Amino acid sequence: MTNFMARPDAKILMAGFLIMILSFLNLLFISDEAFLSSYAFKQFLWMIVAAVIFFVVSKLRLQTIKKVSVPFYLLSIFMLVFVLIVGEEISGAKSWISIGGFMSFQPSELVKISLIFIIAKFYSDLGAYSKSYLIKYVLGLAFFALPFVLIMLQPDLGSALMLLGISLSVIISFSYNKTIFLSILLIIVALSVPVWNYGLKDYQKERITSFIYPENDPSGYGYNVIQSKVAIGSGKFFGKGLGNSSQGKLKFLPEKHTDFAFSVWAEQTGFLGSMIIIGLYSFIVIYSLLFLNKIRDSFLQVLLFGLSSYFFFHLLINISMTIGLFPVVGIPLLMFSYGGSSLICGAVSLSLMALIISEYRDVNRLGL
Repeated sequence: MTNFMARPDAKILMAGFLIMILSFLNLLFISDEAFLSSYAFKQFLWMIVAAVIFFVVSKLRLQTIKKVSVPFYLLSIFMLVFVLIVGEEISGAKSWISIGGFMSFQPSELVKISLIFIIAKFYSDLGAYSKSYLIKYVLGLAFFALPFVLIMLQPDLGSALMLLGISLSVIISFSYNKTIFLSILLIIVALSVPVWNYGLKDYQKERITSFIYPENDPSGYGYNVIQSKVAIGSGKFFGKGLGNSSQGKLKFLPEKHTDFAFSVWAEQTGFLGSMIIIGLYSFIVIYSLLFLNKIRDSFLQVLLFGLSSYFFFHLLINISMTIGLFPVVGIPLLMFSYGGSSLICGAVSLSLMALIISEYRDVNRLGL
């Protein structure tokens, strides 16, 4: 056990397991249902699946990961098309595929990872063209455009914004050019008007405007944000104690197990518990980035950075949502909020990060 914990990949895996355990405790203590029918029990089952994923991924060869990049991306695109045809509509968005009638999967969560894979593969395969910033931007944005449009057709604004943030962070970090970067910003600003007028539903516009002045609609779109801030503020430094979340127990906060899981955790454990959660995510992101300069393979560099960004943007946007600094767009706190899609995709990402950190020196496993 001591030898295992000394390994660099063990540290990042333990941070992930701690997040899942705290997620289970959070769901357990805000539940008023029988355990076997509660979100806590369902999350526990997903945690078992995540543990299996950690084990399976640890046995993979790094060269295999690169080989599956294109099929992985194409599969995720197919699933985005498939969900538009047969998907289950929840909260105004056709984003979910029902599996067996008792569980659902959200393909947009998968494409966030597959996009990182495909960009990493083609950046590493550019060869003589690897110094061309224009080619890198064109390639990266080309791979981004199709899934972005398909997600907007659902429509799922939160996942689309998340995809935009992850892809731009990867593209800009590995091909920064001031002129091209400013041009992209101008294009985004120019497109924001037609997207606002024709690409968003009325309820999505309401979510965006209400986050600025939630008090103007306290019983409507501003309700969740107001109750979330009440929950977080009432936790003070040490919290009310596990099981003593009035916002969760009395159902003042409707999405207490998904979008606002952090809010009820902060109410129960206070500032101290909130910092533990934020600290665990920060460790995963920062610790993995410390290895970037040590890795010589460009595919692994881009992949590790992209997966770290995947965790970072989920943390940033979800926490910002709960304290009213970002519109409520349905972004969960990865591996902490209830949900099989985000937990499984988070487990895949975390286990891949651990594999890269552990095996990047092994030329045979890398397949060079």
